[in-house]
Amino acid sequence: MCLTDLGLDQAGIITSINTASLNVQRLMVMGLVEGSVIKHLSTAGNAYEFEVFSNTIAFSKEEAQHFTVELL
Repeated sequence: MCLTDLGLDQAGIITSINTASLNVQRLMVMGLVEGSVIKHLSTAGNAYEFEVFSNTIAFSKEEAQHFTVELL
């Protein structure tokens, strides 16, 4: 499932990443890598907010769609 398919307060493990975008590569440097646990905190319009490694990070729906997760 795509990262944007996680419901509010649901968590998943990142299983694959489409690294074609430079913005996605920037997010990977911030900790969004395969095997990371990520939790969906909120959505506001086109922006998604997630928690990864006890940090809160927000990015666009387009960027989030590059990440595939497995539901925990």
